Amino acid sequence: MLTSRHNPYAGRPSRLHFFCMVFLLGGMFASFLCAAEIPDAVKQLEAKGDFMKAQQTLRNLAKQKDISSASRNALLFEIERLERIRKDFTLTEEALLKQLRKYIPDASAEDVARWRKEGALESRVIDGRLYYFNRSRVNLFRLSDEARKRMDAAKPAATPATAPATKRPTFSMHDHMRDVIQARTTSSSPYVLPQRYRINYTLSVNPDVVPPGEKIRCWLLYPRECPYQSDIKLISSSPAKAQLAPPEHLQRTVYLEQSAAPAGKPTIFSVQYEYTMSAFYQSIDPAQVKPYDKKSALYLEFTAERSPHLAFTPELRTLAHEIVGNETNPYLKAKKIFWWIDKNIRYASAREYSNIPNISMYCYETGHGDCGIQGILFIVLCRISGVPARWQSGWSVRPDSPNMHDWTEFYIDPYGWLLADPSRGLQDSKDPAIHAFFFGNTDHCRLISNNDFGQPLDPPKTHFRSETVDFQRGEVEWRGGNLYFDQWDWDMKIEQIPTPEAP
Repeated sequence: MLTSRHNPYAGRPSRLHFFCMVFLLGGMFASFLCAAEIPDAVKQLEAKGDFMKAQQTLRNLAKQKDISSASRNALLFEIERLERIRKDFTLTEEALLKQLRKYIPDASAEDVARWRKEGALESRVIDGRLYYFNRSRVNLFRLSDEARKRMDAAKPAATPATAPATKRPTFSMHDHMRDVIQARTTSSSPYVLPQRYRINYTLSVNPDVVPPGEKIRCWLLYPRECPYQSDIKLISSSPAKAQLAPPEHLQRTVYLEQSAAPAGKPTIFSVQYEYTMSAFYQSIDPAQVKPYDKKSALYLEFTAERSPHLAFTPELRTLAHEIVGNETNPYLKAKKIFWWIDKNIRYASAREYSNIPNISMYCYETGHGDCGIQGILFIVLCRISGVPARWQSGWSVRPDSPNMHDWTEFYIDPYGWLLADPSRGLQDSKDPAIHAFFFGNTDHCRLISNNDFGQPLDPPKTHFRSETVDFQRGEVEWRGGNLYFDQWDWDMKIEQIPTPEAP
């Protein structure tokens, strides 16, 4: 059984409680619907890092009686968004240097300034003081070759007496890929090696966050029926009464509600379910690819611009043209985009998506991003290039490293929707099939909950969502407002169980 547990905000006080008390129909977000409502003067204050003055200006504007409900919600969410940014950027230079010197003993303030200028350290000025992103130390060694080399050089040489024993990997993705490709040679279907999983997911609201007896509403992720994933079965939940979102919902959930626990005790929600996930492998012959019916509903929907994160900005239009060039074959267009991202966009931990105004431009401008950020860039470049593409996400449930994960799909006629996982990228293998496996194919180590981003939940959420784009950890609220990530914790246990075909 696998366990994954993580809460980067645990133990830190919340500043969001007051500003969460806002109604938004269906849980959609003012930042998405009414971004133009934020006055330029406020944007300038934010850009200078004068968050307190910006928030006071927003509060004054929100009190006006002659503005629409949508405009007021946009202003109130902007107040909250600035609080969320504060939570993502808490490291002072002194604190960051203390972290870095554990790995690079001679790291200096001059080094930090240089790495920040080079883009390897993400920072924000907040109310007159410079703060660094909470995961700056981890990202530095991903984004700076120099820092990584200095860290490696500073490591003490291992000796037989001190070197830790090498732990044998419990799972080899390349071996799994080979098994998938081999299984496809004897199968008439591209869906092979089905694996059944049992998931136990728990969300625990911190003690005394909500007054005892008040109703807490909770949404947890739930698998979606799709070609890769089937035989979904809800086993149990606590509380026992659970409401499943309809299968057609693009961000599928299980909804639970209960009264807050007595003082000093957490309020716990849990769900157990099973599903079967199949790997997929399909050889694509570019010569067999057909032109799209550009009047079809599928083409029109999945090549469309969608602000803010799939906006066809001049910079991204230029980039897409530079990557694709004169290529006309849709499969080869998508291939060029996938290869470009693999070569030019580095993986890095990301701040909360609700704090990023335009994810695709953020990825383009910084040259880095996590799985969802790289996926958004792939989607927008495909759409600009006339290749239908869409979001997919949930969890990676691979035995060695279960975690939240995002990826994409692109559509090729006559092959249909094919998976592309830009952050997994091209594999370090001389075998061409393994090297390019994640362009068009998939392992069976996934839990698919979402086939789009930024969708309303079922039943609708009353207050702002903590995650405005993805849905993986869950969402929680009470009549007093949204409960942000620092007010609850989560735990997922993943168990592989025998499939019906292989008892």
